[in-house]
Amino acid sequence: MLPPQLHRLLDRLMPRTTTSRISLVLFLVLFSGSALMLVLLERATQNLLDRDAQTRIDAIADASLLAWRKQGLEAAVTILDGELQVPGPLVIHLATSDGTLLLGNLARWPDDVPIDGRYYRVTAMETEQGDPSPYMVTGRPMPQGYRLLVGRSLEAEVRLLMTLTTILTAALPLAALLAWLTSRMIARIITDRAHGIADVVSEVTGGNLHARVDLPPGPPADAFDSMGAAFNVMLARVESVLDELRAVTDGLAHDLRSPLTRLKARIDKLGLGTVVDAADLSAVSAEAESLLAMLDNSLEISRAEAGIGRDRFEEVDLSRMIADLADMYEPLAEDAGVALKLQPGLSRVTARAHRQLLGRALANLIDNALRYGAAGKVIELGVEASDSGARLLVADHGPGIPASQRHDAIKRFGRLDAARGRQGQRLQGAGLGLSLAAAVARLHGGSISLADNNPGLLVAIDLPVVPAAE
Repeated sequence: MLPPQLHRLLDRLMPRTTTSRISLVLFLVLFSGSALMLVLLERATQNLLDRDAQTRIDAIADASLLAWRKQGLEAAVTILDGELQVPGPLVIHLATSDGTLLLGNLARWPDDVPIDGRYYRVTAMETEQGDPSPYMVTGRPMPQGYRLLVGRSLEAEVRLLMTLTTILTAALPLAALLAWLTSRMIARIITDRAHGIADVVSEVTGGNLHARVDLPPGPPADAFDSMGAAFNVMLARVESVLDELRAVTDGLAHDLRSPLTRLKARIDKLGLGTVVDAADLSAVSAEAESLLAMLDNSLEISRAEAGIGRDRFEEVDLSRMIADLADMYEPLAEDAGVALKLQPGLSRVTARAHRQLLGRALANLIDNALRYGAAGKVIELGVEASDSGARLLVADHGPGIPASQRHDAIKRFGRLDAARGRQGQRLQGAGLGLSLAAAVARLHGGSISLADNNPGLLVAIDLPVVPAAE
């Protein structure tokens, strides 16, 4: 653990901003990598030169030994003497078993070179030419107790390594400059990407809900693209929620005004009269029930969109639910002159669902079909299963909804009729039936879709399916 004083010093020296820290880390990594690469290059060059010197020494020593074994001492001496006649950085010392020099340009065998065939660096060795340069040498045992030392001067290699070291040392500042420029460039790229997202946040905070993060075409190329795409999805959802909130506020203000005005008028009428008319009381009760139903549906939509109720999911037999709803609504359908038909050959389909909410959503769809599609005289209910999910169907043969208006139809208070509140003497809905069904579908991880029934409207709720219990 670092001492407190050193820890405080490091804290003061450490850059304050994240981008500066990233830049510092990148600089240190790039500079260290460059320095390590230069050191390894120097070591690799030295090893290469050493292997070259050893190869030349091996060639002389092996050739003389081979000649000795085949033709005797004189043949080996001839080869060694020939090598000595060639000017070059070479030392040879051929000695008898008692150490007497027989041939060579090195008067004395070095004390630190054993006769083991291995290679040694002799830092300073005086030859007949007076060359004190370092040598790479090896001592080899020869037949009849003779011994042979062959060495090669490393002066040229030393000069080359010194030149290389000088060049590498001069290259380090350039490597440091390149590392610094690269780190600053990378930090600048990161900063620009982060500022792009921060600028969008500032625009949204300032009220521009249409602002989005600019993204390149195609799939996300990096983490910033993924974050920007997720951020755009979030902004779109926020904008949609705020639009729905404004629509809810406007819808509530509009839809509550008429029934409240009527309710107040009827109450005032009752207050002025001496006799309470049962019809007026029934009308007041109907208006109150309409208001309560509207508020109840709005609350259920909000709860479903907030994800409340998932803890009450259970395995539900969807085909049984559809059949029960058909039985329940059959009297109402008969009163409206509508035939309520179940899908032929209905099979058992199950899904994990909130029984009450899903039943209420389907009931709202059937109510809408009776209210707006009764002219078609037939309403069809069904459920279908597939490998990926279950589909609940409610279809009528009424006027339907134009494709251009279906998106607005599932919004809260998304009624498409021009007159709100009443149509003749029949109480219209508040435009919450499809919106509640859509919210319940999303709560279950599913979706709702509206399609043309040729003629009429086909509403489908798609839900994840679970296998039926055996």
